[in-house]
Order: sequence, then structure tokens, then C-alpha cells
Amino acid sequence: MPLPDMHVHTSDSPDAEIPARILVRRGREEGLSAIGFVAHLDMNPEDSCYDSFDPLGYEESVEGARRESENRITVMKGLEVGEPHRFQARAKALADYSDYDFIVGALHHVEGAGLILGDEVFRNSEHLPIVEEYYRETLRMVETADMDVLAHMGLVRRGLAMAGLDHAFDEISLWPDLLRGILSALIQREVALELNTSGLRRKEKTTYPTPRVIELYREMGGERITLGSDSHRDPHVFFGLAEGRMILLEKGFEKTFIYRAREPRPLPLFG
Repeated sequence: MPLPDMHVHTSDSPDAEIPARILVRRGREEGLSAIGFVAHLDMNPEDSCYDSFDPLGYEESVEGARRESENRITVMKGLEVGEPHRFQARAKALADYSDYDFIVGALHHVEGAGLILGDEVFRNSEHLPIVEEYYRETLRMVETADMDVLAHMGLVRRGLAMAGLDHAFDEISLWPDLLRGILSALIQREVALELNTSGLRRKEKTTYPTPRVIELYREMGGERITLGSDSHRDPHVFFGLAEGRMILLEKGFEKTFIYRAREPRPLPLFG
């Protein structure tokens, strides 16, 4: 079955390089069923994408991509909002959420620690307390933020791997109530969990979240799940989608989701 990619960055974000219309052309060549574009909306001055969002330019890019699609691939306009539980009022002042197909909530920065995207925050600190606080803040985010999808849960592994630290821990064993609390909040608020495949191309060689967390989500009754590569540039465009599908099938999922006008739409994972 053709797969969707619900986490694709375009050159409208400063950390990405490929225009949306080119990505649609390549998605058609790859046989994708849908592409969910996400522009970074980051309001933390420590983030590299801080204050870079151009809503009019992004709208033009997505409309050009839709024309390029020739109705052969579904094109969705999304936002990846950094720390939406902290900056929600400002985010909504900058972007009318009703103009978007889906809103992704992302945690890149842990209060009291710093950015978890690189190794700096882990150089001179005990790393497990930072990881625990990452998950505690994730819980606060999913309990309060206006969002449709939780992005790359477990991204903290990226910085740990870069720092040469242990990233093979089992967060469910370490903080069982906390992890169950996050997944329960997702289910109760009908927020989708993203299976992000970008970690498969990095040192950590795992998805965000890990297959074990995906398994627990399914055991708890979770159904809404999206699949995304977190593409920014070559050579990693649409990377890992087939492996992500296999993980979902192995954990008992039969469908994944895309979003139109902030409403979920299921797509089968196999024919």
C-alpha cells in the first residue's frame, strides 16, 4: 500500500533545504499517498528556528505544491509548534490554527536544562534526571496544548547519542507511571502519537518513540498514530517509512492517520 509521510519540512523553515513543490514531485515518484508538510513555529530564542515563520510565504509554497500534485497525492499544510504548552497564546497570534490541516506539538527544549537536540546540555550533567524532566514536560504539553499530533516522543535520545552517552534505556521501566500518564493523556484527548523514523538514520538507530513505547500505547487502547520521516534535506527525504510501517504492523496496528482541516482520516497500512 502507498504510505503517507506526515512530517516533512520544506525550505520555508531555515533548517530545511528542499522546496515543497519539489518534494511533492519526488513523493509522486516514490509512490507516496500523502505528504504532511510542517513549518517550524518556534518562539524560544534558544532554538535555531526562532522567529523564522512566514505564514504567507508558507501558504504560497503549499499551494504551489498542491498544483504540482495534480491531485495524485494528498498535500496537507501543518505546523510544528515548539513547546506549545509554554507559547500557545503567542503561537495562535502568529498563526490561525483553523487555516491548517494539523498542528504538531514538539518538545525541543526542557525548562531548567536547555535544548535537547544537541549534546551541550548533557556534557556536565547527570543525564537521567534531564530525561525524566523531558518526559514530565511532555506530559504537561499533551495535557494542556492545542495540538493534533505529538511529534518525536523520545527525541532526547538524539542529544544523548551525540554526547556518547547511554541512549538504550527503557523509559517504561524507569518511569512507568509517567509514561503511562503521557499515553493515557494522548488517548483521552484524542491526540495522535507520531512514529518518527528520523532516529533510524542517526547514531541512536531507533524510532521516536521506541517500538516498546508503541507497543504499550497499543496495549492501552491507543489507535491514532501517524508516520513521519522528519525530512529536512537530502539524502534523508522520506527515510524509514517502510521500516516504520513494519513496526506498526508488528505491534498490531492496521491503519495510520492523516489530517484534513484538523480532522483525522485513517489509511490502511496494508492491502
